Formats: sequence, C-alpha cells, structure tokens
Amino acid sequence: MCKKLVQMMQGNVWISTNSLGFAQSMTLLLRFQIQSYIQRTMYAHGTSGEQSNSYSRFRGLRVLLADDDDINRIVTKKMLEKLGCEVTAVSTGFECLSAISHAENSFRVVVLDLHMPEIDGFEVATRIRKFRSRNWPLIIALTASAEDHVRERCLQIGMNAVLQKPVLLQGMAAELQRVLHRTGDGV
Repeated sequence: MCKKLVQMMQGNVWISTNSLGFAQSMTLLLRFQIQSYIQRTMYAHGTSGEQSNSYSRFRGLRVLLADDDDINRIVTKKMLEKLGCEVTAVSTGFECLSAISHAENSFRVVVLDLHMPEIDGFEVATRIRKFRSRNWPLIIALTASAEDHVRERCLQIGMNAVLQKPVLLQGMAAELQRVLHRTGDGV
C-alpha cells in the first residue's frame, strides 16, 4: 500500500538489504513543487473567493467523525472545520454509537473510518441503519482500500459514500456536496 501511495505522488520507495538478506534500510524519494510565498499566504488566509464561498456552504453542518488513529482524526477534523462544519470527534465505534444515540446530538453526517478495533466501521454503519432511517444520518466511509468489493459492501450496508485515503480538502468538500445534494439537502 505504501508503494502505491508513493507512486501516486510520482515518487519511489525501496528497501536495501544487508549481506544476510535482511532489510537494513528503506529509502523514500518524493518530489515536491515549491510554492511561492504569495501563493502560500493567499491559500492559508483563504483569500480565494471561490474556495471560501464554496466552503461556507457547509457552515453549521453537524458532523460526527469516528477514527481510532489520533493523527487521522485530528487532520480530518481540521479539514472538516475548515469547510465550516461543526465537528465532534470520537475514537471508537462504541463512542460513535453512543454519540448518535443521545437525542441532543442531531448529526447530519457521520464520517466513519472502516478499520477500527473492537467494532469496525461496517458494524457501526449496520447498527446506525438498523435504528435510524436509510438517509439519516448520512454516512461517509473512510478507507485506505481501493478495492471495489469494499465500496460495494459499504453501499450495501447503507453508507452514502466512500472516500479513499488520503483525503484532500477538495475531495471531502466534493463528497459532502454530492451526498447532501443527492438526498435533497443541497447546500
């Protein structure tokens, strides 16, 4: 999986072995384009009118994020907040189900990592659909898998969308827009 990600970034990764044939080191080669200071400043402060207008469409959207990986959870939460969403983040499937069950938590969207310990995203989504309607809350799965059977299983269970990691800001915005529009909640 790492090699595929690196190759998608037009890079390369390889392992060097020692004289006994055991892995000794791993080398990672990536190329990055250096952005000018002005472009970085404009993007960081959101002065692009088109982006800030499109992202403000999600302002106030209540999202529950469930991911057991601390880094992924923090990055995804910041991404959703940058889009204008009000995000509650949890680290387990049980915490996700608990948050949804409280009446005062009216989450419109659940962003759900599929691979969590104890209770995975598939089981969480199945339980949500068992006790809630087919379209509430909307469920967007997060997965590192590019396999079609994973996407198919997610949709069969009743998830509304599947995003493949790594997720970019524009991809998250497009997917939120698509699922909200498809259910008639166009923002």
